[in-house]
Amino acid sequence: MRIIGGEFRGRKIAFPEKKDVRPTKDRIREAIFNVIAEKVPGAKVLDIFAGSGAYGLEALSRGAESAVFVDNDEDCCDIINKNIKSLSLKEDCSIKRYDVFGIIEEISSKKHKFDLIFADPPYNIGLAKKTLIMINQYDILSPSGLLIIEHSRHESLPESDGKLSFF
Repeated sequence: MRIIGGEFRGRKIAFPEKKDVRPTKDRIREAIFNVIAEKVPGAKVLDIFAGSGAYGLEALSRGAESAVFVDNDEDCCDIINKNIKSLSLKEDCSIKRYDVFGIIEEISSKKHKFDLIFADPPYNIGLAKKTLIMINQYDILSPSGLLIIEHSRHESLPESDGKLSFF
């Protein structure tokens, strides 16, 4: 895996070699960042179910202000920390080894909002829909923010949920 664009373009990043972790392919991340390019500079980013932290690291490389990485797996958090250190990004980042849904509640209680939220939950166990519901319920996305969530094509998601509209 590597950073696709920005300051760290071409730099390799480590990823957890576990069978239940699916790193997003470089070309998919590139396509996503091409679409959201204007939203990235200066953004506050939340990368949940972070795995290697590739989404948040890519955003930082492209000018995001800060990133919070959340994963409940110790090995994933260690890999994210390694990647942050290899890119010398410590001041702009924080890593939370925590249950994603618990951290959403905590973020909400502190009235924090994010401009970009990346979510890549495990497939086919209902976490994509639950993530959408929680983010809407706890209102942690800024009014003009974007939520990018990966999910299996076999998981159906609503076209909208409260304040969130999906496309």
